[in-house]
Amino acid sequence: MPDHDNSSRTVTVPTCDHGPVTVWEPDWCTGSDREHQFGGYRVDISHTSPDYEFTVSTSRGTPVLLRTCFEQRPFTERPPGHAPFMNVEMDGDWHPHDSDDLRRLSDTLVAHADRLRELADHLDDLTNAFETTDATKSGVYGPTSPEKGLGG
Repeated sequence: MPDHDNSSRTVTVPTCDHGPVTVWEPDWCTGSDREHQFGGYRVDISHTSPDYEFTVSTSRGTPVLLRTCFEQRPFTERPPGHAPFMNVEMDGDWHPHDSDDLRRLSDTLVAHADRLRELADHLDDLTNAFETTDATKSGVYGPTSPEKGLGG
């Protein structure tokens, strides 16, 4: 079992294939039953931090754009391996990221933010053109009336 300098406690997790398994538990691990799936397989033991939520303010509330958490899987035989990593929830699925992956994700989000600013400028142009056209049509057709329907 790898040594964990950031661990100050152990946890014993009952497993169906190796019986009770005692592992070092990182200080950032929440240690809840959700993370330590009692009665599962040893390979499925994982340590998970609380979620970090990245929200955005909208006219309809504050939805979560991204959700992340630290995770470590001490007995996995698959990537990302035994080292801690950041799990990022996007589009309803979790994607493991190392520090380089997180930096690439950050760069991509900055590029998306730049594109959103460009689209906001384009929306300003469309709105201004609409308001100009709408004002012209209102002057030509006059106000609408229920008897005549829309447009005069």
